[in-house]
Amino acid sequence: MHRRATIALALTAALLLSGTSYAQTEADEPTVRQAIEAVLDMDTGRGVNRVSRVSLDSAAGDLTVIFAMRRPLTDDAAQIVASATDDIFNILWATYTSEAAARIRTTTVLGTYAVVGRYSRPREIPLVRAVLSDSAAARLNWARAAVLDPRTVFDVWWVEGEVANGGG
Repeated sequence: MHRRATIALALTAALLLSGTSYAQTEADEPTVRQAIEAVLDMDTGRGVNRVSRVSLDSAAGDLTVIFAMRRPLTDDAAQIVASATDDIFNILWATYTSEAAARIRTTTVLGTYAVVGRYSRPREIPLVRAVLSDSAAARLNWARAAVLDPRTVFDVWWVEGEVANGGG
């Protein structure tokens, strides 16, 4: 019985340590952050930080960007998504044309928006998600981004159901 406990403890320690080393490969990516902030309007119209995360898992080459979506003149779901889509194209263009692009294999972009919860406290939750690989980015005609359909050019395109349906 003592031997089983020792083996279980060793396996647990190995799993914890492997998780720790994986987490340490992810770090803030200032070069890409600067490139993104140079192409975005930094005012959300909602009083929140525009770009909350730009981090790179250097071992896998996976970049994650989390940004606050802008508030249009009205809280119209279609306008919010259209604005966020434009921002995502700009974020991805800035990412794949930055000095760090050679180290990036895949970029995941999450657009967040304040949603009032159960206790009337707004919190930022993801409403859109885009994933673009470096190979897909190399084939993308960035000059036509304004007319491209994100469902066909991104590896993954997701819009939260209620927002995708026009907010109702």
